[in-house]
Amino acid sequence: MNKQDFTLINGYPLNQASLDRMQTAYTIFNALGNIVGDKTIISGCTVSGSDVSNGVVYVNGEVYEFRGGLAQTKVIIKEETTNLIYKNNNSYPAVKTRYVTFGTGIDAMNWSDFKPGFPTKDIVAGLAGKADQTAFDSLANAFAIVATKMATIETGAQKNVQADWNEANNGSNSFIKNKPNISNPFLHKDKYDIGDVFDEDLLTVTFSDVGTADYIVSGGLVGTNSDFTQDANVYFQTREHTRTSFKLVLTEQAGGRFQKLWLHYALIPL
Repeated sequence: MNKQDFTLINGYPLNQASLDRMQTAYTIFNALGNIVGDKTIISGCTVSGSDVSNGVVYVNGEVYEFRGGLAQTKVIIKEETTNLIYKNNNSYPAVKTRYVTFGTGIDAMNWSDFKPGFPTKDIVAGLAGKADQTAFDSLANAFAIVATKMATIETGAQKNVQADWNEANNGSNSFIKNKPNISNPFLHKDKYDIGDVFDEDLLTVTFSDVGTADYIVSGGLVGTNSDFTQDANVYFQTREHTRTSFKLVLTEQAGGRFQKLWLHYALIPL
């Protein structure tokens, strides 16, 4: 900082140029406000009920007196000019007093943007034992991961969403995308008239092309005789599956009976 030596004898030339040098010297202190950042409360500005006390703030690169009062949403920088009488008996606007206070107008600022600063020594205390470069890099990497993740979260996203299978509006949070169509999981469903089985029979069940031979035949034998004992003791298996047919192998375990059987079946894709 610039200095002037007032200890020299024989009369220091105190004139306007000297006073201007003094003013220029102390304005350098404005730069210290950058330590805490723009729109910072340096001191005071204590809230009590609906009132805010006087204090000091840093804004737009300068330290200002803050004149408090009834709290409002906006503050503004004001400048008051005081005239002084010079030696020639003329009045000139020599003193300019600038301060921040509540008010509206051009360049008004939100009072909510002003935050209290804190001593920089508290930073060191908070990082005691963690100030080495490795710890700092680890912390920086962790914040980078969090920032990347946060950037992918949609604005207004909810923590918990209950999915609804029946929701048809694709703009709803509960809408389920890419739902499989399971209303009809079968390649083909039908019934086949077997009639009577004599010892062992090999029948061919045909149907329209289902596009694949890789399927399971799921079904059962249905007896239609008035005497259920006639339809008993018959079992079946399938073989030689094709896209349009499969073979039905039937075995009668007890001979001498006359069956009236149907095969009710469904083809399930593998």
